[in-house]
Amino acid sequence: MYKAKSFAKINLGLEILNKRNDGFHSIKTIMTKISLFDEIDIRKSSKNSVIQAGIEEEKNLVTKILNFMQEKYFDEKLEINIKKNIPYSSGLGGGSSNSATVIKGLNEYLKLNLDSKEMFDIALKFGSDIPFFLSSSSAMVQGRGEVIRFIENPNINYLLLICPNINLENKTSKVFNILDNFTNGETQEKLLNKIKSNIKITESLFNGLEKSAFLVFDELSEIKDKLSELSLPNISMSGAGPSFFSIIDNENDGMNYLEKVKRNIDCKCFLVNLL
Repeated sequence: MYKAKSFAKINLGLEILNKRNDGFHSIKTIMTKISLFDEIDIRKSSKNSVIQAGIEEEKNLVTKILNFMQEKYFDEKLEINIKKNIPYSSGLGGGSSNSATVIKGLNEYLKLNLDSKEMFDIALKFGSDIPFFLSSSSAMVQGRGEVIRFIENPNINYLLLICPNINLENKTSKVFNILDNFTNGETQEKLLNKIKSNIKITESLFNGLEKSAFLVFDELSEIKDKLSELSLPNISMSGAGPSFFSIIDNENDGMNYLEKVKRNIDCKCFLVNLL
């Protein structure tokens, strides 16, 4: 049996540069993995199955990746179990992380000897965010998500993650459909320079999707207002939401803020480190 942790990510800022001719948007974002993770087991079985609470098997991206790789690389039947800890549709990349972890896991477990380029191509076939999760590092991510430049980890002690218990129907497509505030990538370059100089990150980070997300989903702006009223420092939205994060200097403050948020907002809340 093969066992692996499938780590979540946050976007430390996000800029949308333009809309491409292929219908995707060009992005510029610094992504980093965090210590919140799902658990994945892969074992040989008499039939293929992907077991994950809360999602139909045939709609699961992992099922599609399993079927694709089986047709191309191996004959074994496999059972894949995914225990979720990363909240669904939270903007923390859980589904993409699971997909990348399974690509790597199948390669290692079945000794397929796929190189990084082959795994990268499989990942990109199924989602723009997936290739990032094949790495173990922070990265500047550009293009539609396929241009990945690995960087040092940012100087951040803790992050308080706030994942509201709300369902935002077709969240990402709705937010991108009304997006009209493109930027030139400067804020991400400034953040990258701070990271290279090991300067502690203490400020709220620009997210080019936040304005559109607040227009489409009123509850997001209301949640951010509530977090501000609770005096959380440096509140930023990750990706297309609905998760927010606050940069925290020490564990004791983080746990105090966590308890305060849980008392006042219907959410899942985690105090995490960068990997």
